[in-house]
Amino acid sequence: MLLRRCAAAAAVMIGLTACQENLPKHRPATPIEAASAMPAYWKTAPTTDEQRLELLRRLRAIDPCALIPRTDLAKLGTLIEVENDGPNRCEAKFDSTESGKGTSVSWAIGVAPSGYGWGESKREEVDGITVGVLGDLDNSPLVEGQLDRSCVATVAFANTATLPVHVRTPLGTEPCPAAESALARAMGGLATEPPQGTSPDTPRTALQGKDPCEVAAVLNAAVTVLDLRMWSCQFTFRDASVDVDYRYQARDISAVGEPIFVINGHRGYGSSSNAGEYASYTAVVGPALPGPGSTLLGPNVPVVQVFGKDRAALESALRATVELFPAA
Repeated sequence: MLLRRCAAAAAVMIGLTACQENLPKHRPATPIEAASAMPAYWKTAPTTDEQRLELLRRLRAIDPCALIPRTDLAKLGTLIEVENDGPNRCEAKFDSTESGKGTSVSWAIGVAPSGYGWGESKREEVDGITVGVLGDLDNSPLVEGQLDRSCVATVAFANTATLPVHVRTPLGTEPCPAAESALARAMGGLATEPPQGTSPDTPRTALQGKDPCEVAAVLNAAVTVLDLRMWSCQFTFRDASVDVDYRYQARDISAVGEPIFVINGHRGYGSSSNAGEYASYTAVVGPALPGPGSTLLGPNVPVVQVFGKDRAALESALRATVELFPAA
């Protein structure tokens, strides 16, 4: 059984490398080659808040699942499913969804305006772009009961965008070659900035085309641009810190209890926990997404979630945010 698992995973990794050789010559085979071939925009650091905000707008407009199209993924193994599990994330699973038996490749578009934390990653740099690889054995040996191997290959661009690729393969395999090949492919896709909706695996949702800081302007709350991330906004409202996140989340942990309000048909829920100082308020702003979701917690739904300590401020911020979403 283990031999068959290893053979299947090896086939995926061979496919990642072999089909790379069949791609057109202008598609680099390694992440550092892909870095060198990136357009100048990715090699230039933003120097003003407007440039940083423009970067976020451009990144949010990119379809994450289109970075490695299904036609390419199908060459990497027996493709079982592709899931757009976040506005900036995508995951593909090969051969088996059973833990320790299949291979998964996931990637996410992000930003690191204060620099990316590399840890023990092995790094290369070209034109201000850094590529790092961190395997599961770089810090410690295999442990008893471990079911699979893992590796993360990441690129941090000079313009502060980031693109990590996480690969998991069965025991007896080396996941880092697969992670590096998948990263090179994703970088080639990122260079073209495919718009949301390019991939058939990326459903249209209420969050696409939205700016999580839009509500800050409505509330007349100032934001610090350097603190902003892809799909979240932090600001001070009524002397309280508020964090607004746009995400896809399992339905059964998003809609808990009775809604505290309904705006434009969207239900808002208060914090279900009284433990600790922090609370979170959530509103579901669209129908369930296609895809596997969670077998225990239901399908993913697009949500707005606000975090902080002042519950009255959180409810007001959530109401103001939900009002920005028209009825489905």
